[in-house]
Amino acid sequence: MKDASSDVNLQQIIDVQAKQIQVMEKMIQSLDAEVREIKKLVKPGVKTTPAAVTPKSKVSAKDTVKTIGSAAKAKIPDVKAASKPVIEGLVEIPQEISDRINALTAQKKVTQTQLGKETDLSQKKIHEIASRKVRDLHQDVINRLTAVIKKYEAQ
Repeated sequence: MKDASSDVNLQQIIDVQAKQIQVMEKMIQSLDAEVREIKKLVKPGVKTTPAAVTPKSKVSAKDTVKTIGSAAKAKIPDVKAASKPVIEGLVEIPQEISDRINALTAQKKVTQTQLGKETDLSQKKIHEIASRKVRDLHQDVINRLTAVIKKYEAQ
């Protein structure tokens, strides 16, 4: 008798898990659709072809949780970041700023990390500015950077 009741309980558990997996797959499909819509808003005219979600015949709950976790961690582009006022606020970085940063770091008066902390930028961003990988910045960021550079040049 115990075998029959445990088989029924196991079947109920399996049925509940199967329903949960189906709900999760629908959520994934809906998230994929939302990401496609956001990408269309961010980059109009650029076609996106995300991988199609195909239901698996036997999907373990562990695999589904991993998929949902990775989808939740995926960065969704910020629609506000692509708005025109943000783009219009960009100014070309004067070439002398890169030269001055490189001169200060060569003389060991300051490190890129210190410059980043004082200008509220990352060390990576300072490196990109110094190596001329970044061509445009906001005027207020350029002003802060120039002020910090002047401070260290005066020392």
